[in-house]
Amino acid sequence: MGRDEKTIHDPIHGSLRLEGPSLDLLEAPEVQRLRGIRQLGMAYLVFPGGNHSRFEHSLGVLHLVRKFGAMRGLEREELLLLSAAALLHDVGHPPFSHTLEALMLKHLGKDHVQVGCELVRGEASLQGEERKPLGMEGIREKLERWGIDPEEVASLMRGRHRRRYLAELLASEVDLDQMDFLLRDAHFTGVALGMIDVERLLNTLVIRGNRLMILNKGMEAVEGMLTARSLMYSSVYFHPTVRAAELMLANAVEWSIARGKSPMELYARTDGELLEELRRMGGYGEEMVLRLKYRQLLKPAYEEPRKRLGDRERKHLLRRFGGWDSLLGLQDEIAEKAGVPRGYVLLDVPLVDLFLSEPRMGKVEIPVLMEKGRRRLSEISPIARALREGATPRYLMRVLTLPRFAERVKKAASRVL
Repeated sequence: MGRDEKTIHDPIHGSLRLEGPSLDLLEAPEVQRLRGIRQLGMAYLVFPGGNHSRFEHSLGVLHLVRKFGAMRGLEREELLLLSAAALLHDVGHPPFSHTLEALMLKHLGKDHVQVGCELVRGEASLQGEERKPLGMEGIREKLERWGIDPEEVASLMRGRHRRRYLAELLASEVDLDQMDFLLRDAHFTGVALGMIDVERLLNTLVIRGNRLMILNKGMEAVEGMLTARSLMYSSVYFHPTVRAAELMLANAVEWSIARGKSPMELYARTDGELLEELRRMGGYGEEMVLRLKYRQLLKPAYEEPRKRLGDRERKHLLRRFGGWDSLLGLQDEIAEKAGVPRGYVLLDVPLVDLFLSEPRMGKVEIPVLMEKGRRRLSEISPIARALREGATPRYLMRVLTLPRFAERVKKAASRVL
């Protein structure tokens, strides 16, 4: 192996060989920061093995891109572009991944994809002055050195590109990003519900014209992946205890911003740096960090069970609860009626966060190649159709508080909600 090549050993995909632009991009400060961002947010409090990082996942997606490219004969230019986007697609994540997404959308007006695109185009930096003494180049400089257009990489990350199939390989109903995170998350959490047949899926995906499609003979593998995704959301990503911990952290960050902390400065932190910053501030922020450290979490005082929602009901739910400000306002209203200090009543509406963090859950329209023509997956797969219509977490909503406030909060929540 030459000096310009490295092998990284991955517990999911085995030995991954990196060279050229991928190896160069790997050393970008924005990518190295992902070592400190947990893939599953606060899920490690429930699943002790769930400590893997966005860095590992990005390498996994890169591996699947290269594997698919070799199988389907992608052109060198396409493979360079897609490999760069695969390695960089998560660089815009705040600490603890999706945990702070709604909060940062409110304060910055951007989600992690938009922030990531700005980093790739060189319009923003999460490190600021920090990297200058080390002489580290940013993403844009590295891409341009290898003749890769940053704007094209950003287009792929947004899921919009003139070569539609390239964007769909990273962001669609059946994409390489999901294949890696389902397999990886199932492995590290020990939850077998997320296991999927990656080899069969890769052999099922084909490119026709400008679209990514699936072969009819591999439809069962796709149905298995969609089922695994749905089950992982209800059992891991939106586990009730995980949700409680993430809401506690998000409210602590909101508290810190109200006391003068810069949202972008907090966004740029790693997980550990953010917790340390909150703890240094004392008060509510320190208490929440200590509660997370010792797993002393707020508990449910009020709950509405899950139910099947029609389109009108879903729209109503999104209108009422579809923003961080809306949740904060309702939390404060319940706390006031219950005579409880602000910050000790948390409102949990997971379906709203599901729509925000994973819009792919409601899409099952990928074309299926039949013997004669093509059909949308939802037209021929009752499983895919049922999963789209029944994408609901374990409960519709909950209100959390400290056990000593439970009765008062339950009565107040019943009146407000």
